[in-house]
Amino acid sequence: MPVLLLHPEDDFDGPWKRERWDRVVDLGRAPKSFYDARSREFGCPVSSIYDLAIEIGDWQAWRDLLAAGSGRVVDRMGLDWWHIVSLLLQPAMQHVRLALRLAEEIHGCRTLVASRPSKLAEAVSLPLGIPLRVLQSGIRQRVTNRVTRYSTALANLNLRQLRQVVHDKYDPHYRWRRRFAGAAAASSRPVILLPTAYSNVTKTALRYAQLLPEHDFLLVVARESAAVASLPGNVRAVPLAAFAQSESDRDELGELERSWMHLESSLRDHPEFSLSAQLGILREGLRWLRWGICVRDAWNDVFETQPVAGCLSADDANPYTRIPLLLARRRDIPAVACHHGALDGGMMYKTPCFSTYLAQSEMENDYVVRICGVDPSRIRIGAASSPARNGSLWRADAPWIVFFSEPYESDLWRADAVYREVLPRLCAAARASGKSVVLKVHPFETARHRRRLVRATLSASDQQLVAVIESPLSHEILRNTWCAVTIESTVAFECASVGIPVLLCGWLRHAYSGYALQYARFGVGKFLNAPDDLLRIPEVVVEMTTSVDRSNSSTEVISRDRLAEVLLQPVERSLR
Repeated sequence: MPVLLLHPEDDFDGPWKRERWDRVVDLGRAPKSFYDARSREFGCPVSSIYDLAIEIGDWQAWRDLLAAGSGRVVDRMGLDWWHIVSLLLQPAMQHVRLALRLAEEIHGCRTLVASRPSKLAEAVSLPLGIPLRVLQSGIRQRVTNRVTRYSTALANLNLRQLRQVVHDKYDPHYRWRRRFAGAAAASSRPVILLPTAYSNVTKTALRYAQLLPEHDFLLVVARESAAVASLPGNVRAVPLAAFAQSESDRDELGELERSWMHLESSLRDHPEFSLSAQLGILREGLRWLRWGICVRDAWNDVFETQPVAGCLSADDANPYTRIPLLLARRRDIPAVACHHGALDGGMMYKTPCFSTYLAQSEMENDYVVRICGVDPSRIRIGAASSPARNGSLWRADAPWIVFFSEPYESDLWRADAVYREVLPRLCAAARASGKSVVLKVHPFETARHRRRLVRATLSASDQQLVAVIESPLSHEILRNTWCAVTIESTVAFECASVGIPVLLCGWLRHAYSGYALQYARFGVGKFLNAPDDLLRIPEVVVEMTTSVDRSNSSTEVISRDRLAEVLLQPVERSLR
């Protein structure tokens, strides 16, 4: 029973296509129709390992699982580094859970082959107790794959993104950047800290800052790509590099590293962590720990030198923006979190690090409490968006069917397969309704790369119907949108709140988060179950725009007094 494990970066048309297999398992993701076609070509079942995922349930399980490491690696400031680093390791550990399920499913396998080396392939082979044959294991093939990966990245990234990649990879401890950052002047008045590492986080934080023009805010930018061109008058921006220290306490770091090694050793006997330890996934925590202590020291200097009266983070998962919340809590400073998107699936397993969480809508509040199990006493419903955004912008004569793309590759989707599934059908629907198709790229994508996919996916006549844009979502884009099509992008919530019909490609939804299901539960769009449902767009839009029952997901904007109270009120010890 020879089984092939195909790496997400490898094409199905590689040399392995000439061999005979009893089963092929893609370690990436693609639509079901893609695997149906590959099954016919290979003459055996072809599927994705993500078919074994349990939506919502898999992520919910991690809160109890991660509790096993609590209180074992605690620094001198009281920060539990397991609660920080484990969030970075969780995706790889979840892959291991999928590998164990696959191993159980193919327990009779005697020949296991991987297209190239990967921890996920190893995780499948170890429980089976059989050797893993790797096809692209030679030095020349590894170098070729690496060069291909880098050249693809260079071709797909713009200059700003490329510069950020260089900084993240070669200057994570700010050794270069701090020399050019200069000293950050302290404010003469109390400030509310806004930590950020991504542009969407920045934009969300600034919307809240605009609601309180009488208060001063300090936007501390951990990554240069999070900076914005203009700021409200009550916001001052400084780079985190300006607070970076020349060196961390080596004795403390050494003690923390020893604690981490002891934790790893103890988790080797835990049935849910033993394979992750064996594969070296837990050992990766040491690298994140060394980097994290440097980030902690920089944030600690922010609190030591700036009169911080409150902290608002729009991303409490990324260490860059989670650590300041934890430090604020330790200092009895209000630590307020929100999310830069409509929903945050990580809330299912993250240990809460906030004193208050701001939910943008009843939809998010329901998700955070019902799905994620967060204590409702910690939640306040209150978005920062202007009430004017909730007026209807839909027009029957709007010219565009807008496909809001997403960075599918970050979830190991085969983006070309997604585009082949969606775009031709959108073009057919556009012709039937007298519209054109606009592909709106995500901030993590580049228009250049997506245009190449469009050319590779569509016929010449269909290409004439499609325009690719990468400008930020604006009033003009919304006014020209006749209907929005996406999988589960936050933009679905944005469009629904202004009356634009939203179609959700439900068959392509995330393996774990349950976002699309929650959108549908609250009327944020029409849930589509199959690709050909896109061909019905003209009649579906008519049904949606004539229905009396419209989305009940609109944002509830927080009042200025309420926001000031949340950001500046004393922290109750009982919340720790």
